[in-house]
Amino acid sequence: MIAVYNPDPEFFMQALSSVLTQTLPVLELVLVNDGGSEEFRNALPDDRRIKVFTKPNEGVAATRNFAIAQCQGDYIAFLDQDDFWYPDKLAEQVGLIGVNGAPCMVVSPVVVIDARGQKIAKKTDRVSDKYYSKIPCKDLLQGLADENFIYSSSPVVHREVFRVVGGFDDKTRPHDDWDMYLRIALAGFPVYGYTEKALSVWRVHSANESHNRMAMLQSKCTVEHKALQAGVPAEIERILKSNLALDKVVIANFWYKERDFRRFRNSLRLDLPELMRWYLKGGRQDRFSRDFRLRARDAILKSLRRLPFSFFPGLHR
Repeated sequence: MIAVYNPDPEFFMQALSSVLTQTLPVLELVLVNDGGSEEFRNALPDDRRIKVFTKPNEGVAATRNFAIAQCQGDYIAFLDQDDFWYPDKLAEQVGLIGVNGAPCMVVSPVVVIDARGQKIAKKTDRVSDKYYSKIPCKDLLQGLADENFIYSSSPVVHREVFRVVGGFDDKTRPHDDWDMYLRIALAGFPVYGYTEKALSVWRVHSANESHNRMAMLQSKCTVEHKALQAGVPAEIERILKSNLALDKVVIANFWYKERDFRRFRNSLRLDLPELMRWYLKGGRQDRFSRDFRLRARDAILKSLRRLPFSFFPGLHR
């Protein structure tokens, strides 16, 4: 399924083609127009598998939920309108599902490209390293709680999973996908990670929502807080609480860069002591705790260096 909203024609047609030419043929391609222009319909190929729906504009989360309700198959694969799949994507992922076809989620690595279609080597290496460091964990939930490493054009999910955990939550946008993956893992559904090669392409360009770092961090905090409110195992709680404290201090430093010094100081007053407690007293024993401590130390030192300058705007740097 693809949530559609005024897509770039070239990117969109590449996305469509990558679905319709899979070596493992799809049963259907569900397109849901989220209240945008209908011009994309004119470019659709003549293929009976394409099903188009239109709804009022509500955002990606609601559109995905609407699309899931229209899908007829047992397994649902997600693709963003400006990304695309490699031809054997579905065949390779379905190969990881047991013969009984039990409810599960299957994910895979991605390659990152720019608007011209050129591979962004450093970003690809970074997201690949994150994926490969977390997917083989004995407890995948720990890696997923630490941060999202599953990109939205890679999962294949059994429809029963959504019946149990519910739909995408618009309140957690743009991290509604991460919120969903956490709920799937916390519900105990198997998550299989393909590791042979990248099967999807993530296109990064100026229109990507992920470019707004402040909004991304605030959304990340929303997901962490939501998971904690729902109740999680103790080791997952420690990961979420410590990362939430770190994210709040990082957000405070964004206020400093915006020259909103009063908000910067107020945020530090509320959130820096909690981060320092996690840094000084520890409490995390997971395999990602060393990276947390390094990031926490940097955030603490940066905040303390900036605090005196926040009282004297003329010395701001």
